[in-house]
Amino acid sequence: MADPVVSTATFESRIPRPPLVLNNRSMAWISDRIAGIVENKAPLWWWVSIAITGSFAAFGVFCILYLLFTGVGVWGNNVPVGWAWDITNFVFWIGIGHAGTLISAILHLCRQKWRTSINRSAEAMTLFAVICAGIFPAIHLGRIWMVWSLAPIPVPNWISPNFRSPLLWDVFAVSTYFTVSVLFWFLGLVPDLATMRDRAKGKVSRLIYGLLALGWRGGNRQWRHYEMAYLVLAGISTPLVLSVHSTVSFDSATSILPGWHTTIFPHTLSRELSSEDLRWC
Repeated sequence: MADPVVSTATFESRIPRPPLVLNNRSMAWISDRIAGIVENKAPLWWWVSIAITGSFAAFGVFCILYLLFTGVGVWGNNVPVGWAWDITNFVFWIGIGHAGTLISAILHLCRQKWRTSINRSAEAMTLFAVICAGIFPAIHLGRIWMVWSLAPIPVPNWISPNFRSPLLWDVFAVSTYFTVSVLFWFLGLVPDLATMRDRAKGKVSRLIYGLLALGWRGGNRQWRHYEMAYLVLAGISTPLVLSVHSTVSFDSATSILPGWHTTIFPHTLSRELSSEDLRWC
């Protein structure tokens, strides 16, 4: 004999689900608390952290300028040594960058509500990590002003990119992943940008938030299209991570230099995936 059908309400009454926000806070309190981060003045510790991290960034810019005027030899990048500072950092930042969007997309596909506490920071981390990763292949060229030759655009001397080069594959793979990550991150911001638009007091800030909110009013039709588009981007982002990992691993698999052979292919892919796991443990 089949078991009787038990409604979901019965399970919730037996095992109550813990609330995501404690102390019975209202939606108005949550909006004031989150919007206050943008509306209020930055605390002192924020300016101190910006000064410290800004000094490190300025030192990084100095090092890049020194390399451009001296040469990539300062990184130890020569013919016998393929894995120098630039390619090693490129693989590292690619592995870190994949973690954010991958975790956020998988949690959304699994309908995990607690992802709202980490998805925004994880997606922003992806964007900054991919930007950092894109810096190193450009510097790796030695003549950074020739980086435009990697893009399939017309140039005055009609030199077309070498589509058999793994470096060009990296450009397409990373740029595609970055574009999807930006869309995935920005689409999640649209309702929040509309909230900031409605709370803005100045004309300039109201205009900027209004343009970024894309006319969001929170209607049922808008929410339906929003959820569908967000679900599609989450579905695209998840397999795209594996394709970018594989393309980056092709840097080793398709090279003819000693030490850059196919035996490193699984090692590179597993190392990138391990860097993601360790980042979020």
